[in-house]
Amino acid sequence: MSGQGVVNGPQRLAVAWLMRFPPRLRREGRRLGLMVLGHFIIFALALGNDEIIAACVNAGLLEVRYAGTIELIVGVVLFVGWSVLTIAIMRMVDRARSEALAEVRDKA
Repeated sequence: MSGQGVVNGPQRLAVAWLMRFPPRLRREGRRLGLMVLGHFIIFALALGNDEIIAACVNAGLLEVRYAGTIELIVGVVLFVGWSVLTIAIMRMVDRARSEALAEVRDKA
């Protein structure tokens, strides 16, 4: 493959080289990428949880007496979402590991 490893080589070859994976791996890679993106989104929301609730109170969307409770509920929902994504990633990794071990055993 000419252009592979060359900084100023043709971009087409680099993209074609990246897309040579079987469809199953591309699908899993896309799912993993979306899960990691979900982790980043949840992390950003968890960082700004206090400010988001305060802005909603200031805008009149929430009553002050419910702000603490709603902040706690949003925090729990974010924690559960983070946990679900982490479990999904671990299952994906475990499934890939078991499939790889099965392929090694079949070849041996």
